Amino acid sequence: MNYGFIGFGNLAKAVYQGLKSVNNIQFAYFARSKKEVDIPFFDNMEELVSFADVIWLTVKPQDIKGILERLQPLNLEGKLIVSPVAGKSIASIEDYFGKELPVVRIMPNLAIAYQKSVTAFATNQPQNPATENIFEILTKLGKAVKLDEKGFDLFTSVFGSGPAFILAFIQIFKDKMREFDLPGNVLDELLLGLTQGTTLYFTENQANYSIEELIRNITSKGGTTQAGLDHFRRHNIGKHFEGVLDAARNRSEEMSKN
Repeated sequence: MNYGFIGFGNLAKAVYQGLKSVNNIQFAYFARSKKEVDIPFFDNMEELVSFADVIWLTVKPQDIKGILERLQPLNLEGKLIVSPVAGKSIASIEDYFGKELPVVRIMPNLAIAYQKSVTAFATNQPQNPATENIFEILTKLGKAVKLDEKGFDLFTSVFGSGPAFILAFIQIFKDKMREFDLPGNVLDELLLGLTQGTTLYFTENQANYSIEELIRNITSKGGTTQAGLDHFRRHNIGKHFEGVLDAARNRSEEMSKN
């Protein structure tokens, strides 16, 4: 099976990193310029299309229209398109190629490079073995879920953008910890330990306890954690953070309309 990337930015690199250990997949890419990666480079899109069985549209949302226009006159018989482009529906891709071409829409995150992505999957041909094969491969790259497209905007705000939002919280912790006058790399190691330990705590206990119960297990009545959580609730910080997710979701919806 040959996978061809159109565009080779951060997401394409992450997908390639996660997939390269999967057997029987050959890779190549088309981009404006050659990248430092050990797979074949095509500077002609038609040659990339001829090579690929599966075409990955790993370009930025603002570039997708031009890419689809360039692909439209090419021979795509027997091909499958995978699009991780935020805000780009399957129907909008079908406008260029019709409904006969199998199209898979996914929303991964950059943890796909480490086979730890949480990825949404939708397709116009759910009974096609080729699209089902893409889903099976995604399950090897983390958690994959089949989702109606109408859920993609919310999914994108939580799981696509989520790593950046979580890192933004970690940055707040780091900024506060600067009072200790420790080197930045030491702070990073401490915060990494915090996040890894918390993730392990959640992983080991989530089958038997809710998140609320896990929080209560850490909290002593009248203690420091209780004081912080009281402030959290008193100032509706949870609601403010929901606003962050809503802003990301709204932007995804806006992009779907363009």
